[in-house]
Amino acid sequence: MKRRRFQVGIGAWIAALSLLLTRLWLSYPNVAPLPRSLAEYLVQLYGAQNAEQVADLEILIGLAITLPTVSFLTFLMILIFRRR
Repeated sequence: MKRRRFQVGIGAWIAALSLLLTRLWLSYPNVAPLPRSLAEYLVQLYGAQNAEQVADLEILIGLAITLPTVSFLTFLMILIFRRR
């Protein structure tokens, strides 16, 4: 039961932090902007035809960047603290 609670907690942590970082990135896009050519390519590849679809793409890109990053850093920290 303890292990299951730990796994659920880690999953909730990863999801919450990924959503928070995506929200912050979308609120302040000038902090770490995508290169213009990459952004235009992704919009064309996604087939966005209006601003709402571009906003959906921004969320997908944000989550595609933050979710693996947060997951990697979380599992790295778990490994570091378990070896102590």
